[in-house]
Amino acid sequence: MDNRFYGVGEPLIQRQRDQGIDAAAYLDLVKGLGCGAYRSWMHITEILRDPTTPDAEEVERHRRLLDRASELDLEVTGMSHEWFLPDGCRQQKGHAMPKRDLREGSLYRQTLDMLEQSWFTMARLFPQVAIWEVGNEWNLNAFLHPDGFLDSDMSQPFTADEKMDIAVDMMYFAARGVRRGNPKAKVASFSPALSTPGLGGDMPDWLPVMYGVAWTLDKVYSRIKSGEFWSSNTDDYFDLVAWHPYVFTNRDVPDADLFLDVDEPDQLWRSYNDAAYKVMKKYGDGHKQVLLTESGFTDCGNPEWEQRYAVYNKKMLEIARELPYVRTLHNFRLLNENAMLRRGGIEQNQIGGLTEVYFGLFTDPEAGCLPRARALAIQELTGSTADLNEIGKRLAKREA
Repeated sequence: MDNRFYGVGEPLIQRQRDQGIDAAAYLDLVKGLGCGAYRSWMHITEILRDPTTPDAEEVERHRRLLDRASELDLEVTGMSHEWFLPDGCRQQKGHAMPKRDLREGSLYRQTLDMLEQSWFTMARLFPQVAIWEVGNEWNLNAFLHPDGFLDSDMSQPFTADEKMDIAVDMMYFAARGVRRGNPKAKVASFSPALSTPGLGGDMPDWLPVMYGVAWTLDKVYSRIKSGEFWSSNTDDYFDLVAWHPYVFTNRDVPDADLFLDVDEPDQLWRSYNDAAYKVMKKYGDGHKQVLLTESGFTDCGNPEWEQRYAVYNKKMLEIARELPYVRTLHNFRLLNENAMLRRGGIEQNQIGGLTEVYFGLFTDPEAGCLPRARALAIQELTGSTADLNEIGKRLAKREA
């Protein structure tokens, strides 16, 4: 169990498609860090052609990665934040949902049925995945929005309450699919993140943004327990609870990027997490474990920040280890990604540019996969004696 506390997330298959790396080989870096858990991006719409039809080539890529994870005794959390939409919608896939309409045959109900079938197919295809995280940051407009939202002027997102109505529906149908596909697999809730009005939240703006996790979870639990949804038993929606406790600046700096020049993790960071867990206890789920499925630091290539955030990362992990409800903290992310700069950043409404590039614990494959300061700090905590430089050199030589 102790080994499972330390985790890393990285979309290695995406990197394989984009950069031609051997994704499975890079799990040696995860193991070398001393981590026992890996979070893998496994988007439904990339692995499947439709809810029942796998893409054989894509399935083989993921199977090879997952088989290597099993060999290294890495517990895998598979995450998808994309899904299919039925004919009649403006989109065919993505982060979008039709307007909530529970009548049989509505586009909304069709989407939920497709979601259940998709998760059934995924869970049956990949028995190596121990935990399925069925959604990502659905409290943010970027990851849950109306059908056609990104093609419009984006002036009419779902409200915070509409998003949570939909999120509860989606978790119920996703969990049904996973459990039919692999009864041994566990289901993690979607992972809420910070809350700001600009991103789609409705938490009072005088609260630190990371209390948005607890704020969102209370909306989820109150809906389930209301008896007005599919079941009032939270077990029918998830076995574990996930959230993203990033460390942000709490200074009042107009137009500041919250990821930059952040504050040192302290009692306030612990309070964010404890507040979310108190919500779980309030609704009778205090016995469930928590996955902190993303948290990390970006230094934008600034050497002084790199050294500072290595200290912060270590302190964050030390605090999290004292939280008895936390099963795993997945550090975001394994590798830098300079390719994002060449692509001109990433898709609209998400973090881009230098901020996104420099979350990596290691440099890019093209830069030698060298351990950065945060990697060495994590390895110091895990007690691993693996030669990270040697592993990186081997991988870089392989890609040359």
